[in-house]
Amino acid sequence: MKKIFFLLIASICISPAFASEWNLPGIEIISRKDRGADESIRYTKMSYAERKARLKSKTEEEMKTLEETDFDEFFEKQKAEYEQTMRNDYLQSNFPEEQKVNDVVYQLGKNYLKWPQSYHYEKNKIIVHHTAGDTSSFTGKESVIAYLKDVYKFHTITRGWGDIGYNFLIDSYGNIYEGRAGGDNVIGAHTNWNNTPSVGISLMGNFDIQKPTQEQIKSLISLITALSKKYNIDPTAKAEYHKVLTDIPYMKSVEAGTVAGHRDAGVTSCPGKNLYSLLPEIKTMVVNTMAKGVLVSSSEIMKSIPTAKTSKTATKNTAKGLDNLKKRQAAYDKISLALQNTYIKKHGTKKATVSSNKIAFKINKDEAKKLLDSDISVLLYELSTAFMQRDISCSSTCFFVTPSGTYKGTSANIEVAEGGLLLQVGGEKYTEESIKIQAKGNDLIEIKNYPRVSYFKIPWNTFYGSLTFEKGQLKNLKTGKFEKQYTIVNTLSFHKYLKGIVETNDSEDAEKIKTMNLISKGYALFYKNSKNKHPSIPDGAKYTAIDSPEMFQKYVGAGVEKTLKTVPALVDEQKTEVIFYDNYLPILPYFNCSPGFTRSAKDKRGWSDTPYLVSRIDMEKCTDFNGHGVGLSGKGAQYFAKQGWTYKEILEYYYPGIQILTL
Repeated sequence: MKKIFFLLIASICISPAFASEWNLPGIEIISRKDRGADESIRYTKMSYAERKARLKSKTEEEMKTLEETDFDEFFEKQKAEYEQTMRNDYLQSNFPEEQKVNDVVYQLGKNYLKWPQSYHYEKNKIIVHHTAGDTSSFTGKESVIAYLKDVYKFHTITRGWGDIGYNFLIDSYGNIYEGRAGGDNVIGAHTNWNNTPSVGISLMGNFDIQKPTQEQIKSLISLITALSKKYNIDPTAKAEYHKVLTDIPYMKSVEAGTVAGHRDAGVTSCPGKNLYSLLPEIKTMVVNTMAKGVLVSSSEIMKSIPTAKTSKTATKNTAKGLDNLKKRQAAYDKISLALQNTYIKKHGTKKATVSSNKIAFKINKDEAKKLLDSDISVLLYELSTAFMQRDISCSSTCFFVTPSGTYKGTSANIEVAEGGLLLQVGGEKYTEESIKIQAKGNDLIEIKNYPRVSYFKIPWNTFYGSLTFEKGQLKNLKTGKFEKQYTIVNTLSFHKYLKGIVETNDSEDAEKIKTMNLISKGYALFYKNSKNKHPSIPDGAKYTAIDSPEMFQKYVGAGVEKTLKTVPALVDEQKTEVIFYDNYLPILPYFNCSPGFTRSAKDKRGWSDTPYLVSRIDMEKCTDFNGHGVGLSGKGAQYFAKQGWTYKEILEYYYPGIQILTL
């Protein structure tokens, strides 16, 4: 078994000092001055504001030229900028305290810094690195200093990080060096997207091919111990680290120890397998050292190193997520436009060229309240188109109302016959033009030979209210034409209708369910006033809704009560809430998912009176549109719900300017 022993061997010494400004008792740190750091390479002649303005101007000019000469490259650059923005927003929204910058220094005396010194005073993790250069040829002080200068120049000039990336470095002899100027609470440049709340320590060497010396390990344990005490870090605890994704949402958080290797937070082998494998034992020794107050020797190094990580999406995002999107909406609109243009170029689709108004009649609050409190009639499309004969059963006595009279019974048979509809009830037969089946109170009407079922084979063949069988018109989905035939229409309270809609399910986040509940309600209310014509409902129809999701909404009747619990309960919770825009009911289209952006109603449909139906960046994309692409994306809404957004925030994002009112 391998063990880590701390032996007294000769080491080099470069005038280390117990620097009081570090507040790291017992730690000897060789300062930048003592290691001969050339501070001039950190300076520039222009102020940060001047350089930022010049860079912005240059970038805008380059992008303008690219937009005119090479749109593909223009789009890629815009997309890259957008992805970076989304990553920043992800961190700021989900980890605001970790990302807080407490102070910034832009110049030292008369010298402007190329990279300002930013500070974060509450570090909560320590990340261990290796410099990845072979140090086996070190012969003493001069070779170490020369090597350190090379690392410094590489980070500062070649990589453009303004200084060395690490807060501390440890050489083969155990000497600890000051890395980035500004102390241990200065924000380094050692682990992308994780620098602000962390301290970076790098051991000189390439530990994929070398092994760290015992002096390095001893100094590393001492330094981690001192930093853990200073920042109250528990070396055995877990912390969040952030890794880049190449697709929406472009960032994910993973869990690893508060003392971790660079590879735990990025796609890298750093700090090398020979150092990384020692980290569990190093953390144990740090804990023992903190408890006893003195450095202790190690126990056996663990044979197996825990490697499992818990990947997760942060769920404590607040309204700040929406605020960030609002602040950057202009930039996102450009990206959305670029995505649309690329999509059009690839698929050959065209924008609408004819402008028209969608809203024929504006429904105000008083009229909306009346619609909310009245019944709705729903065409049962599949039941109508497949209708030849239906077996009816009632949970108690039903009334069969016909032009020739009213009949009672607990069961009946209705079929299409020569001359009309043949009703068989109570042992008698009647030929009628229309038949209305009316249940008592909350009793159910069951169509026993209607085979529609849920995913779990639960029958969706029961209905509240009444069912009316009569001649009418419906749209043929195959031909797109209206045809006259027998129809079956379910009339019931509007609230019970809403509880029978399955545009979502119990497995989704509650805020997504609430979102879908409200837009389903708004959509149905808009067309409940027949002055607003639905393209799938003919003039003079005795229904204002259809149970087909291809044409209207997926309504399954009372059977939903045996299938879902959360969705109907939330419909009850939101019973009096309605979405308005500028004090009238808006049209609220929605669809399943998009290729990364939603379409504006003006571009897709030519609608000029729906200013809230604009194009939006969509966070949960498909390979192509699944649906018309206008309004809210169901998958996008679920993404935001998982990020902790409320249903009001989700709706405000997809339909900017709307209000949710209580009637």
